Amino acid sequence: MKKYYLLSFLCILFYTAAAQQNDQVATHLFEQLGKENWEGARENMDANMKEKVGAEMLKGIWQQLEQSYGKWEAVVSTKALKEGAYDIILADNRFAKAIITFRVIFDNNHRIAGFFIAGNKPKATALLPFEERDTVVTADGGILYGVLAKPAARQPWPVVLIIAGSGPTDHNGNNPLLPAPNGNSYQQLAAALADNGIASLRYDKRGIGQSAGFKKSSSATSLDDYTDDAIAWIDHLQRNTAQFKSVSVIGHSEGALIGLMAAGRRNFSRLVSLSGPGECMDKVLLAQLKPILADSLYDAATVTLNELRQGRDPQQVPAALSTIFNPSLYTFWKSTFHYDPCTLLPAVKMPFLVIGGTSDTQVPPVQADILHNCKPGSQLLMITGMTHTLKAAAAQGETTPLPLADKLVPSLVKFINN
Repeated sequence: MKKYYLLSFLCILFYTAAAQQNDQVATHLFEQLGKENWEGARENMDANMKEKVGAEMLKGIWQQLEQSYGKWEAVVSTKALKEGAYDIILADNRFAKAIITFRVIFDNNHRIAGFFIAGNKPKATALLPFEERDTVVTADGGILYGVLAKPAARQPWPVVLIIAGSGPTDHNGNNPLLPAPNGNSYQQLAAALADNGIASLRYDKRGIGQSAGFKKSSSATSLDDYTDDAIAWIDHLQRNTAQFKSVSVIGHSEGALIGLMAAGRRNFSRLVSLSGPGECMDKVLLAQLKPILADSLYDAATVTLNELRQGRDPQQVPAALSTIFNPSLYTFWKSTFHYDPCTLLPAVKMPFLVIGGTSDTQVPPVQADILHNCKPGSQLLMITGMTHTLKAAAAQGETTPLPLADKLVPSLVKFINN
């Protein structure tokens, strides 16, 4: 028994020492980035990371973040995790306008094998005159933070629930991975709909922005949980008959898949798939990865995706792919790849509009065609020049949010009010 306790104690000491060393390496990474010392930020990366992430790439990513969220200020907190074979540091970094959480993955030699943004919490900003805060409690006890945009016209109004796309995208449509000109798309959409007599509710997904308090950890969260959250909002809006005469759903990107799933469980007025997938997300993801990965890594990604789709944890993931395929995302990927949009469409009984953009490189126009062809009677709108962020193709050098693509708002207003 004494030997057992001694062994346990030594393991704790070893893990604590390793975590402290990783913590120091992660903190050094962000301090060097904050000083714009791009080569210094690379010095503790493993060979695969150094090969994939050059100084110019780091510079571009960091400048993009600071363009959207202001100057980096400090690492404000860190947390060590152990997930399978991976040692991980969660590092909260304070920028002028937000706290950005990074997930830093380490190999056994305390070298950085990958890092990516795990979440963002924008600093509270004043609401616009036509906006007010709203919240809803989820099935697992969390609180989702939302913003209701109200028209000047007399209530009751038609209202739309705007479901955000993938990754750390907040209720305004801002994502730390995207430069400022592509931001504010959901807030712009809400303002334009309000000008046309349509209310809207947009919200921070669980773990993003102000939404917090969930019993499920992020590593245990599935697409079904996100769907339950959207349904909680639908029920909330439908109960408020004094303000709202109808409830519709606009799902953007991954949010479009969530909207399809919600439509099979709730009856609401209208459904819009905005830059949403027509095929399973693993096929869409492979299409995104094909042009940016070497053949060997693409083949490895294909094997990994096949294992996840079959419900298995991947056996071997190259370090270069650990940002996309890490254990904390396995539950989510498995649940996402389980759903084919076309098999969900028979349960969609309400009018259905599919919108795609010809300049969308993340979910190409062919996905909108597939989705439309799977649902007889659906409407299809292809907007020339619209990107995945719902903007006209961006001009280089822009520093303020671009306007929404021209045809987007009139088409939505017509569909919702028809």
